[in-house]
Amino acid sequence: MVSVGKVWAMDEQKRTKLLAAGLGAVVAVYFGQSVVSSWVMGPIRDLERKVASAESQAEKLADDEIQLNVAQRNLKDWKQISLPGDIDTAQRLYREWVFDLARQCGFSGSGFEVVPGARSAQKEFSTVTVEVKKAEVDLQGLARFLYLFDQSALLQRISGVKIDSPGATGNPRLNVTLTAEGMSVAGTDNRSELLPRTQLVGAVDEKAALLKVVPNEQFPVQAEGFEPFLVRLDRELVQVTEVSEAGWKIERGFAGTKPAAHIDQSTVELFPVLWDRSKRRIEDFQALVQASPFVLPAAPKTFSPRVAGVSDKTIRPGEAVSLTAKLDNADPELGTAAFALEDAAEGMAIDAATGQFTWTPAEALAPGKYSAVVAAVQSGNPAQKISSKLTITIQEQNAAPKISLQQAAVVVLGREFSAQASATDDGPADSLKYSLGGGAPEGLGIDARTGLLKWTPARSFTPGKYDVTVNVTDGGRDSKSATAKISLDVQDDFAAMTTLTGTVSRDGTWFAWLRNRATGVTLKMKAGETVRISEIAAEITEITARYVRLKDAAGIWKLALGGALRDRVLETPAEPQPVAVEAVPSAEGAAPATAPESPAAAPGATPETPAPVPTEAPAPEVPPAEPAPA
Repeated sequence: MVSVGKVWAMDEQKRTKLLAAGLGAVVAVYFGQSVVSSWVMGPIRDLERKVASAESQAEKLADDEIQLNVAQRNLKDWKQISLPGDIDTAQRLYREWVFDLARQCGFSGSGFEVVPGARSAQKEFSTVTVEVKKAEVDLQGLARFLYLFDQSALLQRISGVKIDSPGATGNPRLNVTLTAEGMSVAGTDNRSELLPRTQLVGAVDEKAALLKVVPNEQFPVQAEGFEPFLVRLDRELVQVTEVSEAGWKIERGFAGTKPAAHIDQSTVELFPVLWDRSKRRIEDFQALVQASPFVLPAAPKTFSPRVAGVSDKTIRPGEAVSLTAKLDNADPELGTAAFALEDAAEGMAIDAATGQFTWTPAEALAPGKYSAVVAAVQSGNPAQKISSKLTITIQEQNAAPKISLQQAAVVVLGREFSAQASATDDGPADSLKYSLGGGAPEGLGIDARTGLLKWTPARSFTPGKYDVTVNVTDGGRDSKSATAKISLDVQDDFAAMTTLTGTVSRDGTWFAWLRNRATGVTLKMKAGETVRISEIAAEITEITARYVRLKDAAGIWKLALGGALRDRVLETPAEPQPVAVEAVPSAEGAAPATAPESPAAAPGATPETPAPVPTEAPAPEVPPAEPAPA
């Protein structure tokens, strides 16, 4: 037993040593391999990393080169469609181009203009704007403008637009204001024309299909891959479909423009189209027109039928009446209208189909109002009757107006004169018209409506008597007239030349002496007598040693000793009251009645009626010492 245990113990010890030796060998191999890998493989991996980095940088450089080529190509393309490099030239040419395009599309209006706007200059590019102001255009013209603006090969955009519609039905004329913005790329060559131009060789009419132009290498030529291009002739856009030595074969009226005749040497301008928009058509923009955004949808139709063409009439006895009745605003689907009369006067008639109304009243029919009801019924709706009342008035025979006017009046040189003519008539008073007959003095006038005569004769006018005829005409269907005459006695201003030279008392009675310096005549008058000089007619009410009082329609006047009659002073105005003007009616063609004679008056005095004027007044019966001191 002992020997066996010893053998087992020895085997265990050997096994432990062997395991330890094996573990050590494994550790030695592991660390030895790491040292070899670091010493041999390290440089190889470093080279591989560098190669991978170099390859990545090469790929990035290739991408950058591609991007650079694309950018250069895009920049070249942009320069081809850029505005000129000089910003002033760019804005001037761009404004002209936008203006021509707007006119070509029908923009107009009294205030229409295209003006330069804001500008912005930067290192890489510059922008210029032009503003279209107060333009008027319909929907078709606006759609054409937007289409051609979008088609054109220019660096541009519409940065702002305002559209107002003055109406909500039909195709209204729109009020358009917009801002167009163009770009000029840095480095673009400056040029004198925005787009290539040439000239016509020979005139063409609106039906011509071939153009001959001055050669210009900037225009496309016939070659492999040739595509039609557009040119602009004034307001017409033309598509060139073929180029040959014989000329350009064309299609007229492109994009809705109208073919027109063009004279020799007319300008032909290239209208380049962007490559990605050449397939677009103006019909794509017609949706704006078809949508009619400014037109309200039609409201349901309502009908309010009425009888039209029927209006009241005023006629003379025996005068015929004719009118045509119509049914307006009626539903046409209900058929035609048939006309009839209801409650009509004798002899009135109407044509049922045409609505023609006729009536010829008998001349013996009494003046007055005669009526009828005009009724209309549509065949599709016999229950609905539309009617209108007609009244015909037969007037009495028109009578001539009667005119009233004073027969005579005094007119003083240099002073305003007025007289009122009045008239009555069987018609409206405001229909009367006044006028003067022939031979009226220069400057005399009459108000045609009121009949007021006015005149201020010049001091140089020749005094004397002037007969004036005043006419009045009524506004009747058969107008009639009446006349009256007034005799105007035109005088110097004797009232200004007549002076109160003295007052004398004799046997308790006072006398006033009035002397006319122009004629040397002296009037001796007492209280209760009437002074009539020039247009003045006043009763003497009081005579004292220093003054005289007179009374007329205006009130109480005071005339101081030594004063002129014209300079009398109004002391007590009369109470306001209507003044009745005595007037004598005068029938047409009748002469004014002759006024009765009155006692004599001094020269310059105003007689109550025309009368001879004495050449000298009686000498005073009292000595000169009796007058009160002047």
